Amino acid sequence: MKKYTISLIDIIKNTEVPKEFFLSKPDKISLHPNCAFNLPAGPEFSCPGATEACKDCYAQKGHHVFYNVKNVMAKNWVLINNFEQSQNESGATNLLLNKIKPSATVFRIFESGDFSSQFQINVWTNVIRNRKQTLFWAYTRSFNFNYSKIVRQKNFTLWASTDSYNEKQAKCFIKRYASSNIKHAYGPYEHGKQLPNKSFICPVTNHKIKISGACERCKLCVVKGRTLKHVVFLKH
Repeated sequence: MKKYTISLIDIIKNTEVPKEFFLSKPDKISLHPNCAFNLPAGPEFSCPGATEACKDCYAQKGHHVFYNVKNVMAKNWVLINNFEQSQNESGATNLLLNKIKPSATVFRIFESGDFSSQFQINVWTNVIRNRKQTLFWAYTRSFNFNYSKIVRQKNFTLWASTDSYNEKQAKCFIKRYASSNIKHAYGPYEHGKQLPNKSFICPVTNHKIKISGACERCKLCVVKGRTLKHVVFLKH
């Protein structure tokens, strides 16, 4: 078991149920604060669809291993699970809405982590409905849940995180929601490998644009229907 996983398990065990969620500010997403919501990454936590390709996940290294970062994710994990145990969708929804400012232009659901339950999908559907001026997006390998309501939201874009281990499942997932413009998000993708048909490389991972605030400026993954191509994230 990774040090990341062991330390997070220990932190979670010693974390009391917090009274609020905590948002983060990944530099790549936006120069504005509170532009993302994170959970602990990995199949032990919020990634039920993790594959062999996830063993070198970016969300389990770099700044994600700092105690302060793990502590915030642990608090979010404890709180969302507490709400789920009581099936309190409205409580979770309202707390998230209190944290996400109405002025927010873009918001990434899970820069670390993934949808790990139908409850979470339902909560985020409610949040997105109540923040129509904010553009939300997410990448998922959790293909076994029902996304029919959340993908109907015009201000939400969902991508199927795809690798060589789950490509068949990802194709079925995209077919299931064919009317919602879900595309593949390939990665981690080896440098120099031939690209999939009808795809483009994330301009940050091939250094075409600067990383600071890149997603907010680029918006190819963010705006629903802006691109008909699949995205490729080079290994980093």
